[in-house]
Amino acid sequence: MDKIYKHKRLISIIIVAAIVYARCDLGIALGMQYVLANVLANALGVAWCLALFVKDKATTKKALLNPAMAWALAFSILVFIYGHFKLGVYTDMYSRQYHILTVVPAILIMVILFHHKDDMLDVISKAGCIVIPLTLVTSLLFDPVWKQLFMGNAYRVGATPAGTCVDTGNLLLIMLIPLMYQLIINRKFKAYLWAAILAIGQIFASGSKSSVLPIILVFAVMLLGAAKDKKTIRRNIIILVIIAVCGSVAVMVIPALYSIIGERIVEMISGVGSTDYDLHTSTGQRMAVIAAVKEHFWEHPIFGHGFYAFKQMAYSQLEEYRPNDGVEIAYRNIHTHMNYLELLFSFGIFGFVMYYWFPVYLIIKSFFTKNKMAKLIIFSFMISFVFMDLGIDMFYKYMTPYYTYLVAYCLLKQEDK
Repeated sequence: MDKIYKHKRLISIIIVAAIVYARCDLGIALGMQYVLANVLANALGVAWCLALFVKDKATTKKALLNPAMAWALAFSILVFIYGHFKLGVYTDMYSRQYHILTVVPAILIMVILFHHKDDMLDVISKAGCIVIPLTLVTSLLFDPVWKQLFMGNAYRVGATPAGTCVDTGNLLLIMLIPLMYQLIINRKFKAYLWAAILAIGQIFASGSKSSVLPIILVFAVMLLGAAKDKKTIRRNIIILVIIAVCGSVAVMVIPALYSIIGERIVEMISGVGSTDYDLHTSTGQRMAVIAAVKEHFWEHPIFGHGFYAFKQMAYSQLEEYRPNDGVEIAYRNIHTHMNYLELLFSFGIFGFVMYYWFPVYLIIKSFFTKNKMAKLIIFSFMISFVFMDLGIDMFYKYMTPYYTYLVAYCLLKQEDK
């Protein structure tokens, strides 16, 4: 066993990367082969956690008895009760297998990271360096739209078996944030620059507003956090302004970027605040959803309408489509496509508080930590999730929030440096 423990960091990096890749790139929805890949990755994680437990029982106990675990278990129980027992409006969306293979992998990663207090940043950074290129390869093999992009057509690309290009963009942003700390603060260009460039390129190719827009804010957090005096702060602010201006001009002027991102940003700006909802656009649909939730949320404000109940309502028929490829126009039911609204509508204020108390706790704790690395990375994580939760419902379908919040907690538990 001592020979195995000598390679502890390498094994942890590989297993963390395998778990993230299996759940966030391969997913568990398209066939048994994908489920088995996730089961295998989790089995390796369980085996490694047991090995770490044998070596250091006290640390493993700390990883399993803390506010992060309490949050994950309590909220998971809430989702199970609503989904399995079909409280409120009937819905058949809940799956115990899906739920377990979403939350448990993130818990395994948290246990592993607890055993890496001295090199935690290296573990998650190098795991990201594995996940980022594998995501690109998986998308190239799975997403046929890449062919159109290579032919010169401006299309959003990046879909994987686990989700759409939006989901890929969100995953890559979370993988990118530790790399940005390594680059901007630790100046480790040789080890991480290539992976950061690859991740940013894929994020822009995805055209996901929820992952493209936070990048400049993450840069701001890192650059301002790196400043040690007022002169450096002023210099870094100037750099940020230049990057923001150049990026905005590029998105609006370069045809390919405008088609993928700029046009959607213009649509979002023009659509927000409008009461004449254009259901042909993403923003128009979302504004109509917000209006419907505002009107009907108060029917069951405390405990909600039931697990993913919004899609079951007649007033959620907001997405236009043409059945049987004909000329007839019809409308079908949709989710809220926003984590805040889905939580409020499904579980009410009670469920909303049960989910979001932990991210708020992390933000408050990060304000007072002396660990600069934890502070900057957690702020970057939380800023990113403000946008992600506006763009898609994350609490049930994705491991990404559980991974992010539990990693953030692990960073907080490092000894102050």
